[in-house]
Amino acid sequence: MGKVKRNAPCPCGSGKKYKKCCGSKAADIPADIAAKEAKQIQENLMEYAFTVHRESISSFINKHEFISSMDRQTKDISVFNLGIWGIFFRELADGKTIFEDYLQKKGGSINRPKTREIVESWKSMTPALMLLEDIKEGMIHFEDVMTKKQFKVEMDANQQDLPPVGSLILGYPIHEAEKAEFFMQFTIFPVKRTAALISKVKKAAVQGKSPERFMEEDFDTVLAALLGNAEETKPSTEENRTEWANDMEKETADAIEKGMTGDEYPAELLPAVIDLWKSFCDKKTPTIRKPEAFAAAVEYYVNSISLSGASVSQAKLAKKYGVSASTISSRYKEIESALQDEADRFAAALTS
Repeated sequence: MGKVKRNAPCPCGSGKKYKKCCGSKAADIPADIAAKEAKQIQENLMEYAFTVHRESISSFINKHEFISSMDRQTKDISVFNLGIWGIFFRELADGKTIFEDYLQKKGGSINRPKTREIVESWKSMTPALMLLEDIKEGMIHFEDVMTKKQFKVEMDANQQDLPPVGSLILGYPIHEAEKAEFFMQFTIFPVKRTAALISKVKKAAVQGKSPERFMEEDFDTVLAALLGNAEETKPSTEENRTEWANDMEKETADAIEKGMTGDEYPAELLPAVIDLWKSFCDKKTPTIRKPEAFAAAVEYYVNSISLSGASVSQAKLAKKYGVSASTISSRYKEIESALQDEADRFAAALTS
């Protein structure tokens, strides 16, 4: 292929002129476009796997018996992680992985060289369990628990709930130079469980295998250690009275109790607040990535309905719970919408 003229259509298939696309001197423009295209291909790949290879991927996931006794949210997390593992590391009958099959069947439609380079880099992707060590200057600093390698991921605190320092993160990092990003979603584990979960995973590690090989070949063992059988703890009196659908709902209740215990609120208010949170969970079955975000929103909601207008600002609660004010606002709207029919009942309970 000869040199592309600047005013000719870009060979990547974007529909733009070459000078405005891959021929642009601003190298970050095609790179940004390629990154967006790669994100879309991630979704296309998942859809391809769960439609074209539905029987194979379902059979692979369902053979893992430890997921059968999980609550719905934990099972969804397990299915998602097992699904990605199956797509990239389990071979089909013809010896190819689902990812390799996808590239063979659909790869021809990836026109932009930079996009293809990103997609090809997924071949070296390995599942990882990471410790969040620091957050600064828009970058999250991780250490891989198994390999001890360190890397950074760029995340926007205004666009998403950032996990607190000390959290464990399970995901599929895609490494590029000194930075990385995650393939699709990642799973966050509460800080208070970090030490115990690391210990469980290291005990499960297979002797004689490198950390990378262990994660690639025995990822289901890691997932079972992290999510399979939760460590039994002696329930408190309050726990005996309230049954939560999953650990994250309970973690949020704990965060609410911690945040609203003290001189600001009377002790007798707390049971009514926990009842409010329980009612919301029963109605919406929320997906909870960071318990503190919902805990802050609950406190704001309680103030808004029981004290004739919120007496505490979202900015103050954001600082108190370590989340963004915009996140509190979003979660508050979810709670307000779900509980609007019961607002008067809760207001009466909270002020009685």
